[in-house]
Amino acid sequence: MIPSCTKDGKHRLGVRCRVMTEPSPVEGKGKTDALWSAESDAYLCDAHAISGIDITLLLEPTTTKVVSVSVVGPPGAQARRVPIKA
Repeated sequence: MIPSCTKDGKHRLGVRCRVMTEPSPVEGKGKTDALWSAESDAYLCDAHAISGIDITLLLEPTTTKVVSVSVVGPPGAQARRVPIKA
């Protein structure tokens, strides 16, 4: 994911949306349970994974009941889409 890094990326970046207050909007999901989790196709090497990283999120609401995570950066990066199971 880091353009100048030539090491193998072994650590995958993802996004998770957790219930932080109750009552939950989804029956059976309690405080700190994930409403959904989506992994990206972005990987970091050991050094970059433990040294820190700045992440900027751009959120675009939809009504599709699907979470899409896109990575802007390396050529060929694809959006990863995950259905929301509610």
